[in-house]
Amino acid sequence: MADEILNLISDLPAAGLHAFFFFAALLENLFPPWPGDTFIVFAGFLSAHGAVSLPAALLSTGTGSLAGAWIMYLAGEKVLHLARSLHARLKPGIMQRMLSDFVSEEHMQRTQQWFLKWGAWFVVVSRFSAGIRFFVSIVAGLSKMNPLLFTVCFSLGVLIWNTLLLTGGRLLAENWRKMLEWLQLYNVAVGSLIVLVVAFFIMRWWRRRSA
Repeated sequence: MADEILNLISDLPAAGLHAFFFFAALLENLFPPWPGDTFIVFAGFLSAHGAVSLPAALLSTGTGSLAGAWIMYLAGEKVLHLARSLHARLKPGIMQRMLSDFVSEEHMQRTQQWFLKWGAWFVVVSRFSAGIRFFVSIVAGLSKMNPLLFTVCFSLGVLIWNTLLLTGGRLLAENWRKMLEWLQLYNVAVGSLIVLVVAFFIMRWWRRRSA
């Protein structure tokens, strides 16, 4: 799919390319399977040929990412409301017990306290992992993280990550797809680590519930 889209946009004027990069970066925050990083690397490749400027590509991809993150941030409270509605309708069982912990005031207070202490770093670092960047904005909104702090931290993460991708695509030029191979290996490694961490916390939660 990505190759077909790249072929379609290759001949667009600079304004059209930047509009595409904006919406591509936005969509990645709403739909994780969308290959947003691929298009950012491709933007770097295009900058090597003068089709777009690197600063403009950084601006279009960065603002797109931030816009998408804000949509998910605002959806955070809706997620909590939906979970509470679902919890009220479920019959007693494992799912209801899991949701009971999630929607409880005690859980929300713990989440807010954790985000107050670590949330800023979590938001910055989340941009470096395709596995968690989708969820972080939802959790930030659900936890009522300070909107200005969220914006600053997310923008910092986007600035660093997108600069790396754009610069890599630009420096590799015709070999820009090498960057995608490295990204794939990186995402597999980070994703595996995240799965292990999540599994650890689920097991710990289950043991506490069973005790």
